[in-house]
Amino acid sequence: MASITAARHWVRDCVEGFGGPLRRRRMIEAAELLVSELITNAIRHGSGPPLIQVTWNGRWLRIAVSDSSDRWPRKRASANTEPGGFGMQLLDRLARRWGVTPGHPGKTVWAELSLDS
Repeated sequence: MASITAARHWVRDCVEGFGGPLRRRRMIEAAELLVSELITNAIRHGSGPPLIQVTWNGRWLRIAVSDSSDRWPRKRASANTEPGGFGMQLLDRLARRWGVTPGHPGKTVWAELSLDS
C-alpha cells in the first residue's frame, strides 16, 4: 500500500529531522515499524483518512495515528493461526508504552519509544 510506505518515509524524515540520539538506525527502524502497524490498523479497521503525529520530548518519541472510528484496537491471542492480527502484540514488544485516547469523533492510538528501548 502506497500510503503505508509514504507514512514510513514521512516518519523517518521526522525522526531524522529531530537529530541527535534519534538518528540511531535502531530507533528509526522501530519508528517505521510502529507507524506501519498503526497506520495499517487505521486503514483496515478505522474510518476516514488517518492522521499521523510525531512528537519528540528529549526522552521519548511518540507516534500517534488518529482516525474517525470509535472501534478500539484489541490484542488477539498469540495462539491465533489466522494471518495477521499481531500488530498490537508488536506494539507491546517495541513500545515503552502505548494506548488509545478517545476523540470526537474517533480515537488516537499512540506508541512511545524511548532511547533505552
